[in-house]
Amino acid sequence: MGDLALAYLAAVTDSNEVLDDRSAPAAQRIADLAKMGAAPGKFVLIEDEEPLLNAIRAGVKFEAVYVLDSVDVPEAVAQACREHGFALTIMSAQLATSLFKSDKRPDIFGIARMPRPVRAERFHGQERDLLILDGVRIVGNIGAIVRSALAFGAGGIILVDSGLKSIADRRLIRASRGYVFSLPVAIMTWEQVSQLIDATSLPTVVLDAHGEADLAQLNERPEPLAFVLGAETVGPSKQATQTAALTVSIPMSSAVESLNVSVTAGVLLHARSARNLAL
Repeated sequence: MGDLALAYLAAVTDSNEVLDDRSAPAAQRIADLAKMGAAPGKFVLIEDEEPLLNAIRAGVKFEAVYVLDSVDVPEAVAQACREHGFALTIMSAQLATSLFKSDKRPDIFGIARMPRPVRAERFHGQERDLLILDGVRIVGNIGAIVRSALAFGAGGIILVDSGLKSIADRRLIRASRGYVFSLPVAIMTWEQVSQLIDATSLPTVVLDAHGEADLAQLNERPEPLAFVLGAETVGPSKQATQTAALTVSIPMSSAVESLNVSVTAGVLLHARSARNLAL
């Protein structure tokens, strides 16, 4: 372990001991959480420095943060642990490889309390645009859309038929770089979405290759809108088209058949960013 790691560890924990015992309760809990496909419980693993720090900034509470003895403790991680009172422990890299069953184990990770699910009521009175992802199941795309939504001022995201059981899915946390906790992201059914639209009177705009309106026309709409994006291969579902107050297309060259859904979301969100970021 480097001198810098020892110094930060002493500052945060008043200890320079390294966790290297496979039978320790903390190690057993990490092994259970590290199992891919594990059902969501009270705690979740958040891996790597950037997602961990972004989760902390978003208010996620950590039971413990771990840094391997093969790397120095980043100053930002040590400072965040000090400021929030999170326990920081140095772990043997050999033990981490055993717990994660892979040499690709993270150098930095934390055990966080599972955030409460976002309910439909969270979107009542929303003044910024919402995104409804309809059947988008590639987690990398969802993560990229989360980052764009946050960057361009969207009010939240609703996932319908995403295949995810929780927004605290480890794959989504990694793909979003931890930003999935920085704006409201809800998992809902189309029945719940329809009830939300009825309750809020949000105009629903479906992105479609043959949409009746042009993207530029959306700048003329001062009210918040709910945009529905379907998966690239199949497009919006029947339920989505039935809720549509308007269909919109993105002007593009005929040489290109379609855009990736995360690219489409970025173009759309940027077109509305001046309005949303001003709120």
